[in-house]
Amino acid sequence: MQAHPAPVSAGMRVVSILKSLLIFLLGIAGLVLFLAWMGGAFHHKVQPGEKTVERQSAQGREVVEVKAEQSLDAQNAVGTVQPRRRTEIASQILANIREIKPRPGDKVAAGELLVLLDDRELQAQQREALASQAAADADLVTRRGDLARARSLRGTASLSVDEFARIEGAFKVAEAQVKRVQETSARIEVQLSHTRINAPTAGIIGDRFAEPGDLAAPGKPLLTFFEPENLELHASVPESLATRLALGQTLLVRVDAGNYTTQAAIREIVPQADPTSRSVLVKVTLPKVGSTQLLPGMYGRVSIPVGQSERIWIPTHAVRNLGQLDLVEVVDADNRLTRRFVRLGREERARVEVLSGLKPGERIALPAR
Repeated sequence: MQAHPAPVSAGMRVVSILKSLLIFLLGIAGLVLFLAWMGGAFHHKVQPGEKTVERQSAQGREVVEVKAEQSLDAQNAVGTVQPRRRTEIASQILANIREIKPRPGDKVAAGELLVLLDDRELQAQQREALASQAAADADLVTRRGDLARARSLRGTASLSVDEFARIEGAFKVAEAQVKRVQETSARIEVQLSHTRINAPTAGIIGDRFAEPGDLAAPGKPLLTFFEPENLELHASVPESLATRLALGQTLLVRVDAGNYTTQAAIREIVPQADPTSRSVLVKVTLPKVGSTQLLPGMYGRVSIPVGQSERIWIPTHAVRNLGQLDLVEVVDADNRLTRRFVRLGREERARVEVLSGLKPGERIALPAR
């Protein structure tokens, strides 16, 4: 026997319809309230029109007048710090290295031993040369005695002309042999002096290319050596600016890594341009500072004057930072403060250049202390 669902009464259908209608109306009401909130219906609105803002007074603040100064315009040329004299230490003979003392960065004194080469073969050659010299000296003494006796018998029947010539010739050969052996001994002595390589002057070892046991050969660098007091800045100056420069001219040099700024004179202008970079090499001699704040290879800049212009400078501490923006407080005719954004340039000697935002004759207030 099949079961049938119970019939739904009319009252239940009415309740279901009312419930659905109520949910729909609540959804509509919620949407309306959300849109009203997004439109700012529940927030306080500023009425249209102008509203006066009370500005602070400059009373008690230090006030300075903005002035324009005549300043030199300059363009920078980049360069590298280099030693004026860079020496490569190399051997003049072919020999093994017995000892090489300094390391890169070591300070050495003038005449200090840097490299010691193996001299055993040369010592043996020197002993052989000394023995040959002793034999040659002894032979020369004998030949000199023979020549003296021959001269005493010259013109007599006991000594012929040919015999005298033979004795005189033997003496000259012995004399030449002594000179040859002396020259050989002197040459070996010079070669022995080359087995000890000393520092030419006081300075610093820049690099080292060999170790004990390596073979030293003429022309093969063993060490590099420079004098830290004699440094230069080798700058690549654009060819359009190189014509403005002259030997002995003083330029401003900056080396940021060494926190170094100085006035330096041009020592040399290489009389040819690099066709690749269209620049001219200019060598500027740095003053002797007697310190290690500068090292060869450091990046530097040289400022080349190109003219004059008016620039506005203000104290650095007069500028306030607001995020990435810079502003100053300008004092108006009523002695009231107004904030104004400015664009800044380079900074030097506790002051900063203002590129825009201020005019000469205006006044700014310094921060209260």
